[in-house]
Amino acid sequence: MKVIVYLFFGLLINCLLISNGFTRQKPKVILLTDIGGDTDDEQSLTRFLYYADHFDIKALCATSRLGHGQDIRPEIIEGHLQAYREVYPNLRLHSEDFPNPEVLLSLVRKGQGNSEEIGEGFDTEASEAIIQVVDASETLVHIPVWGGLRELAQALWKISQNRSPEEVAAFCRNIQVHAIGDQDGHREYLLSEFKELTFIANGYAWYGFTGVRELSTFRGMYMTGNQQMQDAAWIRANIHGNGPLSERYQLHGHGTNGMKEGDSPSFLGLIGNGLNVPERPDWGGWGGRYRLLKGKLYIDAPDYLEGTLNERHSVARWRTAFQSDFMARVQWAQLPFEQANHNPVAIVNGDMARTPLSISAKPGERVQLDASNSSDPDGQELAFHWWVYEEIYRPTQPLPFQYAENRSKISFEMPVVAPGKAIHLILEVSDRGQPALSSYKRIIINPNP
Repeated sequence: MKVIVYLFFGLLINCLLISNGFTRQKPKVILLTDIGGDTDDEQSLTRFLYYADHFDIKALCATSRLGHGQDIRPEIIEGHLQAYREVYPNLRLHSEDFPNPEVLLSLVRKGQGNSEEIGEGFDTEASEAIIQVVDASETLVHIPVWGGLRELAQALWKISQNRSPEEVAAFCRNIQVHAIGDQDGHREYLLSEFKELTFIANGYAWYGFTGVRELSTFRGMYMTGNQQMQDAAWIRANIHGNGPLSERYQLHGHGTNGMKEGDSPSFLGLIGNGLNVPERPDWGGWGGRYRLLKGKLYIDAPDYLEGTLNERHSVARWRTAFQSDFMARVQWAQLPFEQANHNPVAIVNGDMARTPLSISAKPGERVQLDASNSSDPDGQELAFHWWVYEEIYRPTQPLPFQYAENRSKISFEMPVVAPGKAIHLILEVSDRGQPALSSYKRIIINPNP
């Protein structure tokens, strides 16, 4: 009877969320990975597949291993997918949105081993997939790039040869790239020739091959902040042992003891957790925060962590949350619904959408926010934490929060806000599970003159 009750509650929550507009359109994703080089790509792909229910995956492309060999290793992607196939039935007990493994296997595409050459005669399965997917899409296509940009460069070179400038620009406007560094040297070509691309240059200060560590947002995945949840011993205790997919998580990331996953920020910001807004990299989230440099080029932006401002902190500040979340998802591969932990549902003023809640208020007006209807699918007690994302905009005076009902309700007087600015108020709703999980609600408060 207990199992039936839990399953019924889970289905009820899903129905309520759908009927109240909680679902958002999943980000369309074409993944480019130089897997088979640094072992952290294998780590990142493992995590990516445990979150596959959050993405509309269109292609999984094996690209050049660059300095590790001018070749490709698509069989590693296929090995991960075969392991995913084995845990897929159990993952579906927790989210019906996990994609069919046979479909994912059909989406593996081969790039070119030679990372330099583009032009006539250098089309590949991967570059052709980019063209086909973007042409068929009426919405933005996200392209996380874990290695080189050659396949994207080849795709754009090809369309530039037989389409008008207006058609090329329209094609590019349908793409958002999140590139980890400039690992094969094609970034400048893309930025100079295809200015309508929305391009997140993570690790923009990219001198040589390694980049400037102190200025590279992606290194916040494993550097700075709480580093107690990432070494090899932690992986053995909390990731391994949960089925064949968990075993494909490498115990080192090529130069690290345990997790590295330098590429994971490129997709962590696409996860629908209520904090992330994929089309607004300047608003920050699990995948980091980025500032608009010029045109449509975004580069690393610094956040505070323990009183220190650094680009890596815009990812590292979330590490406890995203590692706890990863732990729980790995357990989904083995445990029934009633024995696993699931994210709470954050609801503010009746709005349970994963997209931001926008409100307006005049200076001096009383703003009241009520999250008391937030719920947990596992029936656990919830804790509420409200804070202003000050790196986006800091009011001249701190918001004087007044709390009620176990901090599930707050009110404050609307301050004066500079023209063109808005306050980003973040609600974190956390449960009491093991591990404790959080969901978020972003409230954007605009000044009403």
